[in-house]
Order: sequence, then structure tokens, then C-alpha cells
Amino acid sequence: MSNEQPESGLESQRRFEELSARVAVTQADIAHLHNRLTEAHDRASATDDRADSDRRRIDDLETRADVDRLMLKELYEDGLLSAEHIAQLQDALTSSRKIGAAIGIVMVSRRVSETDAVDILKRASQAANLKLRVIAEEIVYTGDLSTLPPD
Repeated sequence: MSNEQPESGLESQRRFEELSARVAVTQADIAHLHNRLTEAHDRASATDDRADSDRRRIDDLETRADVDRLMLKELYEDGLLSAEHIAQLQDALTSSRKIGAAIGIVMVSRRVSETDAVDILKRASQAANLKLRVIAEEIVYTGDLSTLPPD
């Protein structure tokens, strides 16, 4: 019987070490998953912050466009602008808003800065030999970014 005690003690020690190693691996896996969760949460927060910023920027642009329309109306009523000039300026305002919206779409979808989004749209315009407003209009109406060059 004295032979069984040391052997079962050795067996217990081996099993204990085996379980300890498994626990260590499990703890490392949990730590890794926790880090990934934290990173995912941080990315989601950053995306939410960018979306909020984009919404505020769009709201500001819409407010400015409304003010610009009122100014155009007043200038027309005062006789300082012709109807043709008003139409051209209104087209320019509409194009500007669509370009701004397209920039926002590219920023969110590609996760790039405003400057980079503008560069991407300019390169697409040059590559397709189309005006920037045409490219922007297509993006705003279709949401299709497949024709844009890579970042």
C-alpha cells in the first residue's frame, strides 16, 4: 500500500498541474477576448462620434443653405440679381449640398477624413472625366461607391 500512496500523490500532482495549465490558457483566452471587446467598443464609439459630427456638419450646411437662399431672394427682390443669376446660384447651392453629402458618405463608408474623402471624389471625377457634382449626385442617389478609386 505504501507504493499506491506516492503514486496517487504523483498522479494528483500531475492532474493539478494539468488543470493549472488549462486555467492559465483559459484566463489568457478571456483576457484576449476582453481586449478584443474593448477595441470593438472603442471603434464603435469612434464611429458614433464621427456620425454625430457628420450630422452636425450637415445640419450646419443646411442652415447655411437656407440663409443663402434667403439672401438670394432679397437680392433678387432688390433688383441686384437677375432671375438667371438666381437660378445659377441655386444650382450651385444644390450641387454644393450634394457634394457635401457625398463627402460624408465616403467619410463614413471608408473611415477617412474629410480631406481624404474630397481627394477620393476628385480622383473619381478625373478618372471618369465627369464633373465632381455628377459623381457626388450619383453617390447620394445610389449609395454605390464601387466606382471610386481605393483610398
